[in-house]
Amino acid sequence: MRNNIVKIFCILLILCIVTTGCWKKKKPVDVAKPALTEEQLKTAESVEINLLRYEQDLFNIDQANMAAEFAKMYGKYPDNIIAKGAWNNPEMLQFIRDFINDPVIQEIYKESETQYGVMSDFKKEITPALTLYLTHFPDETIPDFCTLVTGIDFQMPQVFGYKNTIFICLDMYLGKDCKFYGQAGMPKYIAARCDKKYMATDCFSKALVYKHLPEKTLVTLLDNMVDAGKKMLFTQTMFPSTDPQDILGYSKEQYKWALSHESAIWHRMIEKNLVYDNSDDVVRRMMDEAPFTRDFGNDSPGRIGVFIGFQIVQSYMKNHPGTTLKDLMKMTDSQKFLKESGYKPA
Repeated sequence: MRNNIVKIFCILLILCIVTTGCWKKKKPVDVAKPALTEEQLKTAESVEINLLRYEQDLFNIDQANMAAEFAKMYGKYPDNIIAKGAWNNPEMLQFIRDFINDPVIQEIYKESETQYGVMSDFKKEITPALTLYLTHFPDETIPDFCTLVTGIDFQMPQVFGYKNTIFICLDMYLGKDCKFYGQAGMPKYIAARCDKKYMATDCFSKALVYKHLPEKTLVTLLDNMVDAGKKMLFTQTMFPSTDPQDILGYSKEQYKWALSHESAIWHRMIEKNLVYDNSDDVVRRMMDEAPFTRDFGNDSPGRIGVFIGFQIVQSYMKNHPGTTLKDLMKMTDSQKFLKESGYKPA
């Protein structure tokens, strides 16, 4: 039985390669926008970035007067960074002192400062994206941004949101060949995502998007795929000139493979009853970071469920051109969404 399934999958792969032909870059889906008042349009066109550089303040602090220095910084940074009165805790101060005096941490900070001392490229890339964001969500305010150096903890997010601030761990964007990643034991497939080209888009797909997703427990693989697809489309809409593989965090080769085998992947998911499967194992296999998705072989990219989710959401938006991002984010019935998406890869 297993041999028959493998044969069927291989035949589907061959058919996909024959019928797909040369890979072509897809044009981003056009997403409807709400009507804007003149004031809202003016606000969107006059975006100014508030970028806080916590790591610069931290590593240049007067260590002889740390308590007083932190007291001065209180209010400048969110309370998850500097809580009121935290500078009166001797253990906390010693912990910070040990951290910023660690030779390896100092090297990491210096490399982060070399690459991101000014961050003009980030501002240049994020500003038009925030302008587009305000045209889709005119009642929102743009977030503040705060940079950190955390000592290369690849178990924590590269970016994360707290209240109205997006935090960026600069030492997680030092380039895939950064020596510190190898020293920390970071897998190469994780290091591949530690590139500066992902920083701006990550701020949207891994932080800002959560302001607009409804609270819902994701149960089935389909729930997770549609949720991930929304995040990808949300981000692609704000970065229309960015290649879709960069939105997904794929290499060109990985994205080409996924497109070429899309139909075979989807048919395999259907045949194996994976789409509505609610087991943690299936969801992890299809959605989590990995060097490949083992159900589809070593040549496949990881997180293939994210790719399929992106395709489903794009199909829905193409078939419902009047749908705004706000409307899209509110949808919670993934089974109904799939049916109405008209998603049927050839």
